[in-house]
Amino acid sequence: MNKYRLIIFESNKKDGCMSLAKKFYPKGTTEDEIKLKLSEIKNKIGKKYHFDGKHIIQPCQKDVELNVDYPDGAYTKISQKKLTQKDYWYEKFPCDILLIDTKCPNIVIGHRMADCPVIIAEDIKNQVVAVSHCGAKQINREVPKWTIKALKKEVNSDSKNIKIYIGSCIKRKNYQYNQYPKWATNKKVWKESITKEGNIYYIDLVSSIKSQLIEEGIKEENIKESPIDTYSNKNYYSHTKEIRDNEKDIGQNFVGCFYQEISE
Repeated sequence: MNKYRLIIFESNKKDGCMSLAKKFYPKGTTEDEIKLKLSEIKNKIGKKYHFDGKHIIQPCQKDVELNVDYPDGAYTKISQKKLTQKDYWYEKFPCDILLIDTKCPNIVIGHRMADCPVIIAEDIKNQVVAVSHCGAKQINREVPKWTIKALKKEVNSDSKNIKIYIGSCIKRKNYQYNQYPKWATNKKVWKESITKEGNIYYIDLVSSIKSQLIEEGIKEENIKESPIDTYSNKNYYSHTKEIRDNEKDIGQNFVGCFYQEISE
């Protein structure tokens, strides 16, 4: 019987911009030139972690993409028959959450980001993993909770067997508003995670994510958080730094995972 392990990775500025958005490229760069550049970067990352650079999938998520809608918490479990494009980057799966298992080895699921946490939740018993992009708007919609529910619904996961990785993101000390954020409409979600000090509101994305995960029965010791703050780490793209500090070196990172066969 083949054995597999989950590989988790993050890209950053050293790898290059993981996005097709025109604003991240020099003025006048054509769409074909952008696609070629992204393909080169994906291939470089694939070579680094031993997968095909054309085999990277991300959800087509509302709040992120235009003209996309679906019920909160919608998920797609990836199978070979659902993959029709030569380059999986161009597959369209309208949902919050992607799942994959060892029947699809070396196929990456993940999401681009530039301050927002990406959650990777693995059922280590059934070897099924779920990925969701969980910025402020998604946390407000309780996508972290829906991520665990997707595993429970799809493979009847037991919370005690689920291990979590919360990817690099902007941390509380650097995520600031001068007024209570308008997107924070779910007061229960933000009760302990938006705090006011003086005239500044501090947003703690990770603590809100953890609260939702723990509500779903995830053990705190099974939650691992990246210590990297994308705002202050010079190697990571940061949307907040782009807006607040007029940062010129802009782009998007990528957080993803895949099952890799173990050689014996």
